[in-house]
Formats: sequence, C-alpha cells, structure tokens
Amino acid sequence: MSNTSISVHNIYKQYFLYDKPLHRLLETFHPLGKKYHTAFSALTNINLEVEHGESIGIIGRNGSGKSTLLQLICGNLQPTSGQIKVNGRISALLELGAGFHPEFTGRENVYLSTAILGLGKELVDSRFDQIVNFADIDDFIDQPVKTYSTGMYIRLAFATAISVDPEILIIDEALTVGDIFFQQKCMEHMKKLMQSCTILLVSHDTHSVTNLCNRVLVLDHGKMIYEGEPVEGVTQYNKILHKEKLGKRGGMKPVAGQILRGEIPEHVVTKVESIITDFDEWFVVEDDQRSGDGEVSILKVSIIKNGLPVSVVQKGDLLTVRLFICSSSAMDDIIFGYTVKDRIGNALFGENNLCMEKGGVSLKEGFSIVEYSFIWPEVFPWEYTVTVGIGEGNLPLGHVIQCWANDIVSLSAVTPGRVVHGMFNNQLESLRITPIVDYG
Repeated sequence: MSNTSISVHNIYKQYFLYDKPLHRLLETFHPLGKKYHTAFSALTNINLEVEHGESIGIIGRNGSGKSTLLQLICGNLQPTSGQIKVNGRISALLELGAGFHPEFTGRENVYLSTAILGLGKELVDSRFDQIVNFADIDDFIDQPVKTYSTGMYIRLAFATAISVDPEILIIDEALTVGDIFFQQKCMEHMKKLMQSCTILLVSHDTHSVTNLCNRVLVLDHGKMIYEGEPVEGVTQYNKILHKEKLGKRGGMKPVAGQILRGEIPEHVVTKVESIITDFDEWFVVEDDQRSGDGEVSILKVSIIKNGLPVSVVQKGDLLTVRLFICSSSAMDDIIFGYTVKDRIGNALFGENNLCMEKGGVSLKEGFSIVEYSFIWPEVFPWEYTVTVGIGEGNLPLGHVIQCWANDIVSLSAVTPGRVVHGMFNNQLESLRITPIVDYG
C-alpha cells in the first residue's frame, strides 16, 4: 500500500474575471466567440508529494493561492488542469462554524456538524462530553449559538471539527482562535495528532509553522517559490514581505551589487579591505541572506567577546556586533538592531538603538564599521542564530527596513551548573514567608 497521503501533480487553477455580470452571458452566446473575460491564474504548476505522517506548512502573502490549494485538495474546487490524489480520510478546518445554524443550540450544532463530517450518533454520544470540555462552554451548550460570543462560537466549532479521527487534517488559519489558553490547548492537541495523521497547515503565524511542521511550502502569486526546511521557508517569506513594502517605494536599490559589478572605484575597495583585515573572522553576507531596501547594505558581520570572535556564550557575556556596511548616501534616523532566534525560528529576544536616549543616528555616505553591544541572558542550552538589521525611521514597528542579514551567525549557549526552567530564566527578586497561625 502506498505511503503517500497526498499527491499534487502539475496543478493549474485559473479563473475568468468579468467587469460586469452581463459580459459572462455575452461571451457564452457571442456568434464570433468574442472574449469578455480577463484570465487570472490562482495557481501555476504546483507539484507536491506528502507522505503519511508528515506535517506540511503552507505560507505566503494574502492572495498567493494557499487557501485555493487546500480547497482543491479537499475536493471543494476542481483544478483547471493537473491531478490530485488523496489517500485517507480528510477532516478540514477551512471555515470554522460553517455548518452551524444560529437558531440551533450548541448541542444540536455539534450533532449536525459531526453528521456532515461522517460521524454516527452513537460515536458522537461517546465523544460529546470530550467536545464540550475541550470547548469549555459547559453552561452554554444548550443555548442557541446566536447568543454565543465570538470566542465561544469558534471554540465549539474547533472542538467539533477535531472530534473526527482524521488520517489527513487540513487547517486554514484556525490555530489562532480563542484566548491564549485555548490556543495552547489547540497546539498540544495538534502535537498529539501529528503522531498518527498527516497535517497540512496554512497560517500567517510563522511560529506555529516552525513549531508544528517538518516541511514548508512558500507560495507567491500562485507559484511555489520554496519547498524545504521550515526556518529557511520563513526567511524566504519574510523577504517577500520586505519586497512587497519596498515595491510601494519604487523598488530596491542594492548598494552591495555595486561592489560586485565593479561600480565602486577599485582604489576605494582596496583601502576599505586594508582596514577591515585587522578584524578576524568576518562572516560575509551573501545575496540570498540579505533583504531590504538596500540603500544601506550589510556586507560583513562578526560577533566578538573581549575583542575575539565568539561561538560559545553564557549568561553575562558582553557581546559586540560588528557590521561592515555601505550606504549610497548620507542618511538620518538610522536604526541598528539584532534578533536572536532558536533552532526552529522562534524570535527569543532582541533590541535596537531606539531604546537608547539618542534614538536614531546619522550615517555618512560610503563605507562604515558599526559596533553595538548587548549582554547575553540565561537561555536554554541550545543552538541560536543572530539576525542583524538596519532600519530608517524613528518608530520601533513603523520604519523602513534597509537591510536584514538573516540568521547570519550561529552561537551555542551553555549554562554551567544551572538549570533553565523554560526558554530562559528570569530570577526571583525577593522571597518572604509570613507566619499567620501555628498549630500550638
């Protein structure tokens, strides 16, 4: 028996767009076959093989074709061309609560929705308490769902959908429902499901994707532009988001490319290289590791401790980030910062110079060496990567990204003689015991 759960071969999905509803009718009956439509390709040449037990994340901007691909795999849509084969029972969370009737009670909707999903009444009877407990709406289960809050409605819909024992679970943006406690419950349940079924997950929450998935697809304008490791997939997705923002500003202006093309005078490059040779073990930032506007480019990076390159760090180490950069012009309000990520891409901590009193700084045209420091916290002993970045502006979340060097340096954290009780330790500041009454 084949171990392949889902096979997608050379899939195209095209829609015909009409300016007016009448144009569809005119095109159908026009004696000369005049075309009134504009063709839109939602998906182009998509190929995918999913083995049983795999967890696949699908990420991309809005309108990239993610939900269309899931609808095709579920059979809700038919491809324009190509073949899709599914081997296993599917449970899909595409539209939470789509089968709920507002006038019916929660109990009635549970039985209605599970019947649509193919479960018999006796089986639902045996799982009903489990569904209600998962949704955490005991007191309201016999009330019409039109009286539910949005959170209650969604929790019951999610709990109902996962009550089926699926061989293939397909989820479209459904892991961000409810409050943080319900989201944690959903994540734990997903991890249990991963042991026995195939999962396809569409989400803009890249942390969920890197935590749950062992492979990631990145879609853009209906085309698959990346397939592979989740962390690298998220990096590619971030680059797309950067380019989307930059497209509104007239496109990228990569200074680094000038050096590669020989547009910087040779004597200038020679002088610069003679200066930076004093620093050991620079990490060269390749084109595929760099994203952003590009008026300022990070060319090389090093991280040092006590003046020397460092690869192993522990709590209290003062680390200095050293950047070799090039700017196409003099600029004000420049921001320098860093982010530290764990092995599955979760951003653990970071900061930029906006936290300092002087805020943004000025930058001259040409080459510069930038240095800034931070103290390493007590984190779980693991491997971590450092992303360094340059922005322009004066708002922490509202500035132009000039250049990111993504996951450019790897560091190993150690905690000699210490136990870390999570991602990192946050020490107690005080402890006091106040006796009230004794037994004497």
